[in-house]
Amino acid sequence: MFSAKTERLIAELKRATYAGKRILVIKPSRDTRTEDFIASRRMHSDGSTSITDSFPAIVVHSEAQLQELIDEDGFDVLAIDEAQFFPLDADKPDMLGWLGRAVRNLLRQEREESLRILVAGLDTDFAEEPFGPMPGLLALADTIEKLKAVCMVCGSYYAHLSQRLSGEGAQVAVGDAELYQARCRACFQPPV
Repeated sequence: MFSAKTERLIAELKRATYAGKRILVIKPSRDTRTEDFIASRRMHSDGSTSITDSFPAIVVHSEAQLQELIDEDGFDVLAIDEAQFFPLDADKPDMLGWLGRAVRNLLRQEREESLRILVAGLDTDFAEEPFGPMPGLLALADTIEKLKAVCMVCGSYYAHLSQRLSGEGAQVAVGDAELYQARCRACFQPPV
């Protein structure tokens, strides 16, 4: 949260646009904050947020829909935002989920091609547990850039944990500054 993950992703997508690359941006249907775009946000001193930049995206609701988009083969760059919100499969023991398996298959098929896959997401949830397909996607990655936020309690530059401000216990609760704070390990309070 608030580490500029989507801002960094949008910057890379703009570079790809300048290079004339065909881009497919997807986001999970669980991310209900925006409909047909991904957005970077700025937090204001009063705790509110505003959108600072955006990029068009397709909301993916299912494995079948994702496969249709991949089969169209009209992209040189695949960007995935909020990847942690894509579900894992209850009947499969892997940490990839259908999103991760689709990414792995693309990597295998496109070995000789210049396909670029960019993924942005949280690696852990509010309880410091691995989040969705992110552990599997991290294992597949050739390079990883792990961003950190500024701790909203002490101002440390090493906030990499998401403090949920409500008592909600479900792993997925979509929200911004009204529901979460970026915290360093010293200021983080694990849920009880």
